[in-house]
Amino acid sequence: MLYYKRILGGLALLALIATTSVQAQETTTTPVGAQPDLPGMLMLDFGFNFLNNAPDSVDTRIWGSRGFNIYYLYPIPIGESKFSLHTGLGLGFANYSFDGRVTLSDERDSTRFVPLDAATYPELQKTQLATHYIDIPLEVRFFTKENYRGFTVALGGRLGRLINSFTKIKYEDDGRGQEDKFKRRYNLNPWRYGAYAKLGFRGITLTGQYTFSELFTPDEGPRMNNYNLGITIGLF
Repeated sequence: MLYYKRILGGLALLALIATTSVQAQETTTTPVGAQPDLPGMLMLDFGFNFLNNAPDSVDTRIWGSRGFNIYYLYPIPIGESKFSLHTGLGLGFANYSFDGRVTLSDERDSTRFVPLDAATYPELQKTQLATHYIDIPLEVRFFTKENYRGFTVALGGRLGRLINSFTKIKYEDDGRGQEDKFKRRYNLNPWRYGAYAKLGFRGITLTGQYTFSELFTPDEGPRMNNYNLGITIGLF
């Protein structure tokens, strides 16, 4: 929790600095109901994660394998064109819900998928892997209108650092819901990097992201990566 408080505090501070800077420079009052002209963008990504090259015994549940990112982007205009460069800081949350009685082993040198014991978990409901990252995005955007509005196309990439990971097993025992949570590293790759593309209008875009880095550290887990399909919403 300490990681999240620090990072969320940093994002809030960035937004506060940006807002204060604009208010100090402007001498006119923003009309009621108008969108604030802040020097940046607070973005939310929501989508579904898919595993690429996963073992035949492993499949994911679409709804349970959700991804969520929140990040602040600062725009850098490219001359007088309608193109701009954007970079910033954010948090990324990626979940993988497994379809079947499998979970990750807790081994130091080699992580693998293992079946769950039917006696221990007779009425299994869900098994899941959750990963949390600090991300640095960098993208080039094209806007048809001024102030980064109108039809939008963006191409970019991101670099992330793993800050937390755990598996979760939900089941029933004598009719009562139970949950086992195991906070481990599971030989997950400490870094992730990939590319993404966005297409949309104003503050809402369709988004596709592909992670080039492997989910697990090479030679210490299954060789697979992931991609994500979803939407991005601009809060300002």
